[in-house]
Amino acid sequence: MTLPLEGIRVLDLSRLLPGPFCSWVLADFGAEVVRIEEPLDAKGRRAELSQGVTRRAVFTSDEPAKVRPYDCLSRNKKSIILNLKNKKAQAIVHQIAQEMDIFLEEFRPGVVKRLGVDYEIIKRINPRIIYCSISLYGQDGPYHHLPGHDPCALSVTGAIGLSTAEGEKPKPFGVPVADVLTGFHAIVGILLALRARDITGKGQYIDISMTDSALDLLCLASQPYFRKGVISKINRKNPSSGIWETKDGKFICTTNMEAHHWANFCRVIGREDFISHQYDVAKREEMYHEVQKIFLTKDRDEWLRILQGDPETQSAPVHRNLDEVFSDPQVLHRQMMLELNHPDLGVVKQLGTSIKLSETPVKIRSLAPLPGEHTVEILTQLGYSKEEINELRRDGVVE
Repeated sequence: MTLPLEGIRVLDLSRLLPGPFCSWVLADFGAEVVRIEEPLDAKGRRAELSQGVTRRAVFTSDEPAKVRPYDCLSRNKKSIILNLKNKKAQAIVHQIAQEMDIFLEEFRPGVVKRLGVDYEIIKRINPRIIYCSISLYGQDGPYHHLPGHDPCALSVTGAIGLSTAEGEKPKPFGVPVADVLTGFHAIVGILLALRARDITGKGQYIDISMTDSALDLLCLASQPYFRKGVISKINRKNPSSGIWETKDGKFICTTNMEAHHWANFCRVIGREDFISHQYDVAKREEMYHEVQKIFLTKDRDEWLRILQGDPETQSAPVHRNLDEVFSDPQVLHRQMMLELNHPDLGVVKQLGTSIKLSETPVKIRSLAPLPGEHTVEILTQLGYSKEEINELRRDGVVE
């Protein structure tokens, strides 16, 4: 079976979540991704993705072999370790880039120029290259030089503030929304640039900002603001759409915003008198508290059986831990948890893919590589001899 991105080659210098997320999806759909990793530092540490952020961890000699097989973000990729501060390593990047379609990086603006691998240099080497830079604020503007992570993007764009209920202090989201959204934006930009190259024969530069990406979350809230100056609060007390505690201390979500679903909901909970007041601002607070009292009379699963029956309403369980998430029948049916075979660890579990293609679905060709697993293979393909590779090791260029 031919995968949709088979034949596309990606050189991935990214470290943080958006870049590896982007190249993960590209690799799953057939792209050959070469991941450049940094060598161990003086304390024996290497940057590793953990719980959605990059950390420096002290590894025992066997820890990567135990951890990497569970790393869905690195599956289907190759790994080479290069010290990019070394001129010889930069020359190796130039050699690899000659044969690549995509160049992906997410250093702070200006760093790639200091490392000798910026777009202008890579474009001279390979005019057809599509060079994608990911950063917090983009490559220009008054904030472009500032460091930061996902919560900064969600804060500047108002996503956190708008999602905070009246009277509550803003707090970060529990999952890296901006990171993942930015990764998807990078994927879209790359695929658009590939299509443009099919037409023009030319590569191009892609500037992906986490903040720009997070602003897409305001595609609805921005409209009444631009039109009438109305500032919408997403997280406000609303009897038709909310998170409710149930008798057993669990929680349930309802989104009965359409009129017929609201009417069904009111009938099911025994408050038909609420039906005509769906948009009555004066009664909103009263109805909100009454709905919460009603939900406290039954356990969550009992409410789900009632609400998801006939007549139909909109409801879902609020899973508060990953045991619940990855035992949910819908999640399992959609193959969003994969069980893969590993020669030493047996069955390892990973996150599945959210993009389902009928004719060219994802294929897991390999689990995540060990750090530098393909260094010798890639250098040999570039024409380096065994002696030259050993010399590069001694000089600290590769590991």
